[in-house]
Amino acid sequence: MNDSPIVVENLVKYYDGRCILDGISLTVPRGCIYGLLGRNGSGKTTMIRILLGLEPPTRGRTLVLGEDSTQLSANTHGRVGYVAEGHHLIQSYKVRRLIGLCKGLSLRWNDKFFGQLMETFRLPMDRKVKDLSTGMRAQLNLALAMAIDPEMVILDDPTLGLDTVARRQFLELAIDVIQRQGRTILFSSHILADVERIADRIGVLVAGKLVVDCSLEELKSRVKKLRVIFPERTPDDLYITDIINRQAMGREMVLTVANWNAQKQAILQTFDPESCTEVPMTLEDIFIECTRPASAVVPQESEV
Repeated sequence: MNDSPIVVENLVKYYDGRCILDGISLTVPRGCIYGLLGRNGSGKTTMIRILLGLEPPTRGRTLVLGEDSTQLSANTHGRVGYVAEGHHLIQSYKVRRLIGLCKGLSLRWNDKFFGQLMETFRLPMDRKVKDLSTGMRAQLNLALAMAIDPEMVILDDPTLGLDTVARRQFLELAIDVIQRQGRTILFSSHILADVERIADRIGVLVAGKLVVDCSLEELKSRVKKLRVIFPERTPDDLYITDIINRQAMGREMVLTVANWNAQKQAILQTFDPESCTEVPMTLEDIFIECTRPASAVVPQESEV
C-alpha cells in the first residue's frame, strides 16, 4: 500500500468539453515540500480542488492521506491544512470572533500551538478582518489552517498580493511552522523564486500535462544553457536531440538543451567550438524555457 500523503493516478478533468488536466500522475512523499508550477490556466488550482474533494475528476483518482478524495472523511479533512490565494475570510468579523467560530467548527484544535502562532504573528485580536493588511490576513489564514495541527498542508498561491518583504516573512514563518514534525507541503505559486527557495521536488504543468516531476537538483542538472562560440558561422544543424531553444548570431549560439549528457557534449565537440560556457539558470529561467509556446521538449527522467 502506498503511504504517501498525496497520490494522483491518471487524473483527467474536462470543463465544457475542454481538457484541463490530461492524465496526470504523481506522488508526493511524506515530509516533502512539493512545488507545483504552471502558467495561468494550466490546471494547478483545479488539481488542488480535486485533491480536497471540492470537485470530482472526470477520470482517474486522487488519494489524500490514504483516502479517495471523493470520499474524504471528516477526520481526514481535519488532518489537512489549506491556505488558498486571496485569503477569503469573513471580512466583517473581528479577528477574535473569527477564531472562536473556526475553533467551534473544528474537530481538532491545538490551543497551545495556536497560541504560539498568534504570539509569533502578533495579530490585533479586536480589529476587523477587513481592516487588516494583506500580509496580516495571510498570516491569520495560515494560523487558522495550522491550528488543527495538520499532517499535510496545501498552499495555493498564498503569497499572491503580498509585497516582497511581507512575502519573505510569510514564507519563512510558514515553512518554519509547517515543517515541524515532518509535515508534507504541496505549494503552488506564481513566484518561482519562492518555490526555488523552499521546494524539494518540482512539478510543472503545461497545457494540462505534467511535463516535469523530479527533485529541484535533478531538474537543474537535466536542463543546460550553453553559450557556444564557433570558429566561423554557426552550424545549421547540431544533430543534438532535445533542443528547447536556440538563438544564433554571427559565430555565437546560445543553446538550451534538455537531458544534457556526455553523448550530447561529444556531438557538440565534433564542431570544434572555440569555447563552450554554461550559463547559470534559476528555476524561473528553466520554467520559462520549458513552458514557452514554441518548446515541445521537456526533461525526461527516463532519458540519459
